[in-house]
Amino acid sequence: MKKRYLLLAGILMWQVQSFAQAPAAGKPAAAANGRGAGTRPDMPQIGRLYGKLIDASNGKPIPYASVALLRQRDSSVVTGMLTKPNGEFNLESLPFGPFLVRINFMGYTSLQKKVSITPQTTEQDLGNIKMQPNVKTLQSVEVTGQKSAFTMGIDKKVFNVERNLTSVGGTATDVLKNIPSVNVDLDGNVSVRNAAPNIFVDGKPSTLTLDQIPADAIESVELITNPSARYDAEGMSGILNIILKKNRKAGFNGSVQAGIGTGNKYNAGGNISIRQGKFNVFANYNINANRSWGEGTTSRSNYKSGNAADTSFLLQNSNSTSKPLFQFGRFGLDYQIDNRNTISLSQNIVAGDFKNNEDLLSTFSNSQHNITGLSDRQNNNKFGFRNYTTALGFKHTYAKPNKEWTADFNYNSSSNDRNGDYLTQAMNAQGTPLGQPLYQTNNAAGKTTFITVQTDYTNPIGKNGKLEAGAKVTLRDYSSDYQVFDKDTLSGHFIPNAMLSTAYKYNEEIYAGYANFSNTMGNFGYQAGLRVEQYVYAGENQGVHYKPTKAVPGFFPSVYLSQKLKHDQELQLNYSRRVNRPNFFQLIPYRDYSDPQNQREGNPNLKPEYINSLEFSYAKNWQNANLLGSVYFRNVNNMISTISTPIGADTLLTQFINANRSNSYGAEITLKNQVLKGWDLTSNVNLYQTDMKVNSNGQNFNNSGFSWLAKINSETKLPANFTVQVTGTYQAPTIALPASGGGGGRGGGGGGFMMIPTSSQGTIKGFSTVDVAVRKDFLKNKAASLTLSLSDVFNTRQYELNQATPAFAQDYIRKRESRILKLNFSYRFGKFDTSLFKKKKQNNNNDMQMGDPMQSF
Repeated sequence: MKKRYLLLAGILMWQVQSFAQAPAAGKPAAAANGRGAGTRPDMPQIGRLYGKLIDASNGKPIPYASVALLRQRDSSVVTGMLTKPNGEFNLESLPFGPFLVRINFMGYTSLQKKVSITPQTTEQDLGNIKMQPNVKTLQSVEVTGQKSAFTMGIDKKVFNVERNLTSVGGTATDVLKNIPSVNVDLDGNVSVRNAAPNIFVDGKPSTLTLDQIPADAIESVELITNPSARYDAEGMSGILNIILKKNRKAGFNGSVQAGIGTGNKYNAGGNISIRQGKFNVFANYNINANRSWGEGTTSRSNYKSGNAADTSFLLQNSNSTSKPLFQFGRFGLDYQIDNRNTISLSQNIVAGDFKNNEDLLSTFSNSQHNITGLSDRQNNNKFGFRNYTTALGFKHTYAKPNKEWTADFNYNSSSNDRNGDYLTQAMNAQGTPLGQPLYQTNNAAGKTTFITVQTDYTNPIGKNGKLEAGAKVTLRDYSSDYQVFDKDTLSGHFIPNAMLSTAYKYNEEIYAGYANFSNTMGNFGYQAGLRVEQYVYAGENQGVHYKPTKAVPGFFPSVYLSQKLKHDQELQLNYSRRVNRPNFFQLIPYRDYSDPQNQREGNPNLKPEYINSLEFSYAKNWQNANLLGSVYFRNVNNMISTISTPIGADTLLTQFINANRSNSYGAEITLKNQVLKGWDLTSNVNLYQTDMKVNSNGQNFNNSGFSWLAKINSETKLPANFTVQVTGTYQAPTIALPASGGGGGRGGGGGGFMMIPTSSQGTIKGFSTVDVAVRKDFLKNKAASLTLSLSDVFNTRQYELNQATPAFAQDYIRKRESRILKLNFSYRFGKFDTSLFKKKKQNNNNDMQMGDPMQSF
C-alpha cells in the first residue's frame, strides 16, 4: 500500500512539473521535446546519464522520484523519467550541450545541478545521490561539441579517423601515415621517434597486419609515447592503439560506403547498430581489392681481398604485381545487466587471398664491368589466411565516481597457406639460356593460437588520489610447415629439397601484474607504478628442441610528475623502462635461400633489448590553439640489429645481432591551431640524433646520425559543404634501424618473412610526399558524402638504402605504387525508435521516458 501511495505521489509531482515546464502559448512545441533552441537536427544524440537515488538517513532506495533533464538556455524539458523501484534512473539519447538535472520527490528537498555532455564524456555515472533536507549537488560534467580531428594531451594523443579524408577507402597503413609523430615506410613498418612501437587493436595485441584492417572500420587511433606500468612492457617507442568502430548511438543507425581507385582498386562496406534498452547490437563488413605493382633495383660492389682486380658487381632488377582481396567482418553485442554492470561479446572474422608475381633479373659483372652471366627468376605464388577473434568483456562501475572493475578474455585463431613456384633460368653474357631452367615448387601452412586474459581495477582514494591494479596472461602457440621440391629434368618427378624446407613451432607465455598510484597536491601531480612480467619461450625447428627460457621476472617501473602553471600551461616529466623481445623469425637458425644473392638467417642467441625512456613535456592551450613540446632521451641495451656479410662471389648474408647499445635523443613540437574560422592546421616536427655501437665477430661498427621528420595537416571548410584536406610529410635521411620484434603482431600472418635489408651499416635516403582530398557533403543532415583523394601527388614516395663497408658497397631502391586517385561515396542513416526490443505489453512499465522520437546520425 505504501508503494502505491508513493507511486501516485510521484506521478502527481511529475505531471505538475511537466505542466510548469510546458511551452507558453504560441511557443513551438519542439522546445519542450529536446529539439528546440540550441539543438541542431544533425547533432549527435549519444549522451547518457545514470545513477541511483537513496535516502540519506537510512540508505534505502527512493522509487518513483522525478528526474528531469532541462536545457540551461530556456529550462525546456529534454527528457526525464521516474526512478525504478530500486531507485535507479537512466537517461539516454542525449545531445551535446549544457543542461540542468532536476530531481523532485515528496518529502525531500529538490536537487538541481548544471550538467554538460561532450564527446569525451558521453556516459556519466552520477553515483548514489542522497536526498535529504540539505542540498546535495551532483558532480559536474564538462562537454564540448564536434569531435576534433586531433586531440592532444600531455600523456596521450588521439587521432579521429572519421575526420581524415585522405585515408578513406584505404587501410590502417594509410591512417597511420597521416598521424603526427608516426612514420610508415614503404612496406608498412611503423616507427615513432625512429623506433618501433607496440601496435594494439582495441587495447589488445593482434595477429593482424596493418594492411588487413580497413580504414573505414577504425574509429580512432591513440598514441602513447611513454606508457605507464598499466600497459604491456613490449615496444621500444610506446603504443599505437587502433580502436575499431562500435556504434553506441541509440536506436537504429548505420552507414554504407563504396569506392574505386586507379589501377583496379575497389572497396565497399557498411556498418549497422541497434541500441535500445539493455541491448546494443552492432555489425560491420568491409571488402577491399587493391591491385598494386612494385619495382626495385639493387646495385652491389663486392670487394674480396682489397685488390681491385678481385672486385665483382651485381645488378638486380625486380618487377612485381600483387592482387589481394581482403574481407573484414565484425559483429557483437553489449548487454547492460543494470546501470553498473555490462557484458560485451564480439567476433571478428578476417580473410585474405593474394596472387603475387615477380620477375627478378640478376646481372653479374667482373672488375672491368664486363657481363659474365645472367639469371632470370620467375616467381608466382598464392597466399591465403583466415583470422578469427572472439572477445568477451565485463565491466562493473561503482556508485563511487570513477571506480570500476573490468575483466576481458580474448581468443584469436589464425591459419594461413601458401603455394607457388620458382622458375630460374641461367644465361651467358649474351643472354642465351644455359641448359634447362631450374623449376621449384613450394607449399606452406601455418597456424597461430593467441589468448589473453586480463583484469583491471581502478579505485579513487581520497580527494584526488587513484589506485590502479591489474593482471594479465598472454599465451601464443605458432606452427609452420614449409616444404620445397625440385623438379628432376630427366624424370619429371619432384624431389624434396631438405636445405630449403623447414618445419617449426614455438610458444610464448607472458604473466604480468601491475600497480599504479597517482595523486595531486594543489597544482602538482604524481604517478608511480611498477609492472612485473615473466616471459617463457620455447621452440622447435626440424625436430630440434630449444629448451624454454628461464622464467626470470622482469621489472618495469614508471614515474610521472606534472605541474600545472597559470594561463592553462602544464609541465610533465616521466620515465619508463620497457623491453623488446626477439620474435621467432629473428631467433630461428634457418637460412632463407629464396633469393640466392640475398640470404637471411636467424640467431638463436639473440637477447631481449631493454629500453630506458625519459621525456619532458610542456603543454599550452589558447582559445584557438594548442601547443605540445617534448624533449626525450632513449637508451637501448642489447639493441636488436642486423649485419650483412659477403659470402662467395656475389652473395650477401644478413644476420640478426645484438648491438652493444643505442642512444637516441631529440625534440618534438606539435602545434594545432585554427588559423581562420573554418581552417584548422596541425603541424608536427620531430628532430632526433641516434648513436649506435656494434661489436660482431671481433669487428666494431659505429653508426650515428641526425635526422628529422615533419608533418603538416590542413583542413579547410568551404561554402556549399565542401571540405579540403592536404597532408604533407618530409622524412630527412636517417641511419638504418631494422624493425624490431615489438612492432605489432609478432609472427602476424605467418607463412613467410619479408624484410627490407636494413642494418647498422646503412643510411636511408630522405623522401617527401603530399596527399590531397576533397569531400562534398549533401542530402538532408549531410547524410551523404563524396570524397575524391589523390595520394602521393608528386609520386616521390620510395625507399632507398645506401650501405658502405670494407667488404661491400650497395645501393638498394624500392618503389611501390603510391600515386593513387580514389573516389568514395558514403551514406549515413539512423533513427531513434523506442519500439525496438520492446513488446506492446511493456508500454505501462515504470521507465516512462519523456520526449519524442529523434533522428540521430
